[in-house]
Amino acid sequence: MKEFLLKFPIIYRLYQKTVRKKNHEYDFFKYFFKIIGKKKIRVLDLCCGDSYILDYVEEYIDDYMGYDNNPFYLNQNKKKWKRFKFIYGDLKDLKKNEKVFKFRPNLIFMNGAVHHLDNQLMGMINEVIKNKFNKAIFLSVDPVKNKNKAINRLMINLDRGKFIREKKEYKKIMKIHGSFITDDFYKMSFLNIFHFRNIELQNFYSKWKSTLIN
Repeated sequence: MKEFLLKFPIIYRLYQKTVRKKNHEYDFFKYFFKIIGKKKIRVLDLCCGDSYILDYVEEYIDDYMGYDNNPFYLNQNKKKWKRFKFIYGDLKDLKKNEKVFKFRPNLIFMNGAVHHLDNQLMGMINEVIKNKFNKAIFLSVDPVKNKNKAINRLMINLDRGKFIREKKEYKKIMKIHGSFITDDFYKMSFLNIFHFRNIELQNFYSKWKSTLIN
C-alpha cells in the first residue's frame, strides 16, 4: 500500500508536508541556485520524481534534464515544464545513457535518492560522475538514520528508502572529494545530510542560516 500511494505526486507531497516543519531545505536550494545562477546552469536531476525543485529554482537555471524510472512522474513533469527535458531510465543503466552524456550538465542534483540505492549501485553512479562529469557541481540530500528516538524509527519505516544510513555510512559511500553538512528540517529530531563537491557549500549554508528567523 505504501509503495502504491507514494508513487503519485500529490500524495507524496502531502506525506512530505506532514513530516516537515517547513520547506527549509527547498528555501536553501533556492538561495543556492540564485547565487550560482549567475552562470548558465545545466542541471541533471537524478531520480527527479515530480521535479519539485523546479517550483523553487526554475528561473535560475538555463537547462534541466530530469531522469527517473516512473513514467507517471515524467509525463506530469513534461506537461508542467515544457521547456525542459525529462527522460526515462533506470540508474543501473546510467553509464550507458548517451542522452545524459550529450546533455553535458554542470550541476548534478540528487534529492532524496541515495537512501534508495545500495552501496554497489551508488558506487557505480559515483564512478560515472567522476569519469564523465568530473568538473560538475554535485549536490545531494538524504535522511540520516538516528537510533535515539522511536519516532525516528517510525518515520524511517514510512519511507520507501531501504538504505537510510548513519552519517558515517553516507560519508563512506559518497567519498569522491566531497564534503558534508547535516541539519534538521523536520517536526521531530531527524537529520538530513547534504553531500557536495566542486563547490564550497559551507559558506553559502552559513549565510543562508543567518537569514532564518527562529
